[in-house]
Amino acid sequence: MSTEIPVFTYQISLLARIFAKHIRYPIIHIYQDKISLFERLRLQRDISLIELGKNIEISDGRFWSTLVIELHDGQHLTLGGINKQQSNQLVSTIQHYSYLQQQNYISGFQTQFKQAYHDVSKIVHQQSYIRQSHGEQWFEQYNHLKVPVTHPNIDALIAKEYQRYIPALQQLFDQGPTFFASYNQQFVLTQLAEFKDFFDHVESQPLTQNQREACVKNEQYNLVLAGAGTGKTSTMVGRAGYLIKAHIAEPSQVLMLAFGNDAAQEMSERINLKLNIDGFTVKTFHSLGKQIITQVEGVVPAINKMAEDERLKTKFIDEQLQLLMQQVDYKPLIIDYFIHFAHPYKDPFQFKSLGAYNKYIRDNELRTLQGELVKSYEECEIANFLFQQGIAYQYEANYHVNTSGPDFRRYQPDFYLPDYGIYIEHFAVDENNHTPTFIDETKYVADMAWKRQLHLKHQTPLIETYSYQKRQGILLKKLEAKLLDSGVKFEPLSDDMLLKTLNELGQVSAFSLLLSQLLSLLKSAFLTVQELIIKSTQHEDNERLLAATKLFEPIYAAYQQHLSDTQTIDFDDMIGKAIYYIESNRYQSDFTHILVDEFQDISASRARMIKALLTQQADSTLFCVGDDWQAIYQFTGSDVSITKQFETHFGIAAISVLDTTFRFNNKIGDVASKFVMQNPAQISKQIQSFHHVQQAAVSLLKTANNNAGIEEALSLINDQVKTTASVLILVRFTHDRPEISRLKNHYPKLQLNIMTAHGSKGKEADFVIILGLQKGKFGFPSEKANHLLLDMMLPNTDLFIFAEERRLFYVALTRARHHVYLISDGNNASDFVRELIESDYDIIDHQTDKPHFQSKMANIPCRQCETGYMVAKDSQYGQFFGCSEFPLCTHTETACEWCQSSLIENGEFRTCENSKCNYVEPICPECHGKLKLRKGQYGQFWSCTNYRSDSEFSCSYKTQFIDLDKAYSSKY
Repeated sequence: MSTEIPVFTYQISLLARIFAKHIRYPIIHIYQDKISLFERLRLQRDISLIELGKNIEISDGRFWSTLVIELHDGQHLTLGGINKQQSNQLVSTIQHYSYLQQQNYISGFQTQFKQAYHDVSKIVHQQSYIRQSHGEQWFEQYNHLKVPVTHPNIDALIAKEYQRYIPALQQLFDQGPTFFASYNQQFVLTQLAEFKDFFDHVESQPLTQNQREACVKNEQYNLVLAGAGTGKTSTMVGRAGYLIKAHIAEPSQVLMLAFGNDAAQEMSERINLKLNIDGFTVKTFHSLGKQIITQVEGVVPAINKMAEDERLKTKFIDEQLQLLMQQVDYKPLIIDYFIHFAHPYKDPFQFKSLGAYNKYIRDNELRTLQGELVKSYEECEIANFLFQQGIAYQYEANYHVNTSGPDFRRYQPDFYLPDYGIYIEHFAVDENNHTPTFIDETKYVADMAWKRQLHLKHQTPLIETYSYQKRQGILLKKLEAKLLDSGVKFEPLSDDMLLKTLNELGQVSAFSLLLSQLLSLLKSAFLTVQELIIKSTQHEDNERLLAATKLFEPIYAAYQQHLSDTQTIDFDDMIGKAIYYIESNRYQSDFTHILVDEFQDISASRARMIKALLTQQADSTLFCVGDDWQAIYQFTGSDVSITKQFETHFGIAAISVLDTTFRFNNKIGDVASKFVMQNPAQISKQIQSFHHVQQAAVSLLKTANNNAGIEEALSLINDQVKTTASVLILVRFTHDRPEISRLKNHYPKLQLNIMTAHGSKGKEADFVIILGLQKGKFGFPSEKANHLLLDMMLPNTDLFIFAEERRLFYVALTRARHHVYLISDGNNASDFVRELIESDYDIIDHQTDKPHFQSKMANIPCRQCETGYMVAKDSQYGQFFGCSEFPLCTHTETACEWCQSSLIENGEFRTCENSKCNYVEPICPECHGKLKLRKGQYGQFWSCTNYRSDSEFSCSYKTQFIDLDKAYSSKY
């Protein structure tokens, strides 16, 4: 309880206590600064007199009065059971002391009201765009004034000389940060009106409303998301011109950055042509780095030739690798790597489906020291062991007895040792003879028994190994023991012979390329080899990564020594040294406005360089134009997350969207936008096309013959063109480029050009033809897997499958103004093509009866691997359907004898998948072959087509009756 003496005390009467038991506070103490309320002699609540509002109402009842006191926060305090004669005295006392207390309270803030008003006036009267950070700083500094400024009695309490500040401050606190947002909206409108003539004429076409608004917004950090063909370069020019015209900056204070020399040159020429203003600095990041180093060191740095010639750098690394391979301590390291760590090992029992397992095999291209592609890591290990020990072998050679028939292929044991007549079978089973879940265990175990019986019957020696032996680490030891027991002589190849073989197979050159890529990524990330070793150690596949890192370490040292010896630097040094000089203030920037083109290609190191430059100038501004939908250079270290999470990396930003494209029509735009937005991590944008057409503008031509596809597409284009038209032929990889010189002569109206999808960025044409749309390592999307070392160094921000490839396909689609032609093998169509067909995209499925073209895509999924599709093939026994994933998936199905469509198994029968065909065939319960109705001496009977009177590999199953009605009922 307070030790102060109250200035007034009131206690309700005994009668009120008896008859008005609902009254909560029977005792009230009024002090000079507060009201204390008591219940049963215990203090329940203190209310500061500062909290009281303007009004205290007296409500008279039959016996007592009730006081209703308005509080500052809008609530009310009700005090009942007040003696009518004393109510006025109580109110007067409360009002008197509350006025004194509130007056004293407000007077303590009056000078701060003045300062807050003057500070916000400075911001507003600059007549410029108010940065959100400035507004937030004001609120952070003066937020404590909100309560006194908005006090209901403020007008009566404040001194006259300070009253003029209150309305503006009340408006500010009432609107909060939206006050500055509203101001900026009005400011932008004013600027657009003032500079209308400039924005109308700075480019050949007037800038759009969104382009203009983006140009005049002047947050500290500005991001313009510019979709394909929306005029990003025009916006960069408009922004640069506006800064000068509006007297926001001098040309010497403006830095414009591009990623390539051509882009920087184009920007510089565009600025000179459109603005006719000298003094802008237009640079690539590398040339800026070079300028900074020159300014600090006083001499122009010499650039190593390898910096500008990737092939030269790879050649240098290959030469260093060849020299190192002659060293006694390095030789066993690289041999060990190629034998044991060139491919990542995954236990086949970890996979849940054959498709997932096949993807692992396909992605890692398991190739032996002898050069064969094998179907398992364990087979690769066995093959390499045999090769290393000088034991001649053949992989999957035909067994010397022909076992083929209409419904099964010829037996091909895993390995055959021709010098000894020994066969080796590696079985994918565990200690209990169980197979991985994606293998039909019953059939597999039966096949194992059949193979053993076959070798026993023909007295061919068979050595067996098993997957569980690899897991236990004894696979090669067991194999070695069995080979020795079988009389096989070991004549190990010398290290030099093994390295010679690796060179001849091109594996050393491929490894040199990997190390060259790793070198670039390591240096661009400003990491040391020791840091790379730490990262490798922390990885789950650390043994493999550390084996590669040990080989890389002396290569890196040799490269750095070469730079030192030649007194040269590379492009990564150019950026790294420049950042060091900026951050250490050895270089002082004069740039207050930095404009960055193609910002989606930014890397962490370049972003760091920008931040360092911005830090050196107070109130500096960053203006970036880019499109996360077109981020396609992750393999060089670009990090699209810097664009997608722009404010996280830089700070509060004004984000604008250019959503009107002047390049492609609405039908191309609809397909491209829907396609790229399947990845929910892409920034959502609604791109509108200036040009509208009614017909679909993306066509699919199905053929395995690229030349036929190109000819057909050009013929279709030629028929549409009256005078001339440009045609861009795009491929995913350089080695897929077709020869087009003959086509140029054949189609004189068409201006043909060919390039990769990456190379087409920034280009456009009337028509686009896209090749390479098949599945696989060199398909589109490319299913080529990176080495773990590269993956570890690259930004890993995309969880969506084929995210980068999806953006690349978007880039390819949006190069066209009028029409896009997709050429794909219908029997091996890429996932992207299947998505376009199966997900109801508005495209044209082109049909023609010309040779080499397919009427439809393979659309029956393989029941075994679930990732391939059944494709029609021919054999000596007639047509059949095999999985498109062959040879990794060997599943086959019989073709319909009537219409050649695929057959589908339904219980005891196979039925034609063609709904218009009634063909059915019974399945042999013995060998899973086909039963056929035959006529014998005693009438008709059903027998297996795998019956051979002159062969031991024959199925003799027969039956007299088959209920074909059951087959028809299962189909219909």
